Amino acid sequence: DLIQINDLDGYLAKNADEGRDQVWLEFLILFVRTAVLENIAPPAKMSKMIHVVQLISEDRSPISHEINPAFKKAAARLLEEIRSSLESSATGDSLHAGRIGASDDGKQQQGPSAAGNNSSKQLTYEESSSMSSASLKHLADASLVIAKSSQSFASSDPPNAKQLVTEILVSWLRVQNDAASNDKIMAQFLQRLQAQFGVGSNDDQTERFLRLTAEVVVESCSANKQQQHPSENAAKQGLNYQAIDGCAKLLTHLVRYMNAGGSPEQVSQQRLALLNKVLGVITRSLVTSYEKSQQQASSWDQRPWFRLLLNLVCELNLPNPALDPIKGPIVGVFGSAFHVVQPLVVPGFSFAWLELISHRMFLSNLLLTKDQKGWGIMHQLLIDLFLFLEPHLRKVELTDAIKKYYDGVLRVFLMLVHDFPTFLAAYHLSFCNVIPENCVQLRNLILSAIPKGIPLHDPISRNFKIDQLPEISQSPLILSNVVGPLVSFKNELDGYLRNQQPAEFLTNMVSHLQKDGKNELDAPKVNSLVLYVGMQGLARLQNDQIASSLGRSSEMEVFQKLMEFDDHWRYISLNAIANQLRYPSSHTHYFSCVMLYLFNETKNEGVKEQITRVLLERLITQRPHPWGLLITFIELIKNAKYQFWSHPFTRCATEIEKVFENVARSCMLPTAMRGVTATGDGDAQQ
Repeated sequence: DLIQINDLDGYLAKNADEGRDQVWLEFLILFVRTAVLENIAPPAKMSKMIHVVQLISEDRSPISHEINPAFKKAAARLLEEIRSSLESSATGDSLHAGRIGASDDGKQQQGPSAAGNNSSKQLTYEESSSMSSASLKHLADASLVIAKSSQSFASSDPPNAKQLVTEILVSWLRVQNDAASNDKIMAQFLQRLQAQFGVGSNDDQTERFLRLTAEVVVESCSANKQQQHPSENAAKQGLNYQAIDGCAKLLTHLVRYMNAGGSPEQVSQQRLALLNKVLGVITRSLVTSYEKSQQQASSWDQRPWFRLLLNLVCELNLPNPALDPIKGPIVGVFGSAFHVVQPLVVPGFSFAWLELISHRMFLSNLLLTKDQKGWGIMHQLLIDLFLFLEPHLRKVELTDAIKKYYDGVLRVFLMLVHDFPTFLAAYHLSFCNVIPENCVQLRNLILSAIPKGIPLHDPISRNFKIDQLPEISQSPLILSNVVGPLVSFKNELDGYLRNQQPAEFLTNMVSHLQKDGKNELDAPKVNSLVLYVGMQGLARLQNDQIASSLGRSSEMEVFQKLMEFDDHWRYISLNAIANQLRYPSSHTHYFSCVMLYLFNETKNEGVKEQITRVLLERLITQRPHPWGLLITFIELIKNAKYQFWSHPFTRCATEIEKVFENVARSCMLPTAMRGVTATGDGDAQQ
């Protein structure tokens, strides 16, 4: 919604003051009736306002004798209407989603049945996720599978293996303290380790040494914590990281000095293979440790593992002649390791994981690799992040931990928008696929990314005309898989766009866009469909022909078919179009024309209202706002052709009217704004 219904519930109930303020009381009764009867919000989410209505209806207000009898009758009638509405919903006519005002014209609409909409009940984590239950279970069980594998390998350890590794680590710490600057002594220690224990040459021996090393240093860290602060809360206790820091140094030197002979390229590959082994063992040990704590119902501290991995990231990404030739692959191996311990697999490691993937020594090096080879890995890690967050963000009430985590995510994306906007813009489609509809600010942040070198033109200047900008002839870089979700019906779609065959494609489009086995719209399919259809339309049209030829195209017929869906499905479709209103490009120009054409041509007032909602809810959040979104909304309210201010939904309530005027004022020059609000229209600028 434009405003969270829970906030509005408390605000209106407080201002009505149990009937003392009869102006607010009148508005409260009107709002509740509209919200319930027109399916804006369920009564359960307006408990405080309905309580006020009950007080008035039942004459229980402290000032009942002062209240106008007309309000008491209106309150009683409203309660009866609410009861009737609830009874009808129980028989299958449940609430529609995606509305801000008046209902549609009453025609039968395509889409899911009302009975299939369960937005009024609290969804489970699985129901809130865009992933299938099988995929979620597979990821949740991954930690158990990894733990069993590690425990199976550990069962073959010699009786004194752990004691031997402990002694090696103690010796290493002594060498490091006494001869940290003596490379010769440290190299001799490493050579003896490789010769006597097969580290780096024998796979089983290397695996055992690395696993036991990780276990010993983490246990040492935890033991020191308990000895120093046995009575303190575990999360507040300081840790002694001496053993972990020393372990990270040892593993770093092992990788740097790995040399089994051969050409420089072969030696580089040997070092890369050892690093892969090191990180593989550490991540498996981490997962095993977490799973063990879950089975024992004990607390698990992510900090020692975070410190170990962070030290390795920093040490191995420093400039070094031995590792510089494989700098890109090194950071790629770290990315693969972080993918293994993603939050859906190890939820208890989620805060440390977010810190690791956003650390400057990892993220910057990964995104600056030659030929953008690291972009795919970073993209996958951010998808892992969103898939974990998505079910939590769909809930209205967030826990304190998720709020803090979400703040961290916003900071990461602010940094990406500033430092790596081209990366963010190239993958905007797949990111939008996994961001819940209610996360408007986060989506705006991603869609506001502007690749380096593309100028932003002021959309409120008097001489601004989008069709004369040189940038609209350039197509944006798209690295997301646009075609993937459309594979099952792509041939039919291409045939229809080419020559409108098969003729029944539009009729069958609903079934193509549904989730498998469910009566729900698949948002990623709609996002891909909208972008793919737009790309095909642009390939056929020249930029100067878009506005004039749009209505006579197969592509527009597809978009108009999406407008025939029910409210919630249409809301998803309009959001898919709005997702393409980004920086100056051919896509932004095309989809801006599409959005304005749909507004102008539809006879359905509900569609116009919903288009306005989709644009407005993205503009009333904190900046940044996508450039394409601004130019589309400005054109809508300025151009007399659209008669925006004449539509009833712009003036259905004083509060809504003020919202529209405030947004319009922030988007337009003061003189233009005075003309528009005074007359209800304005001069066309395009």
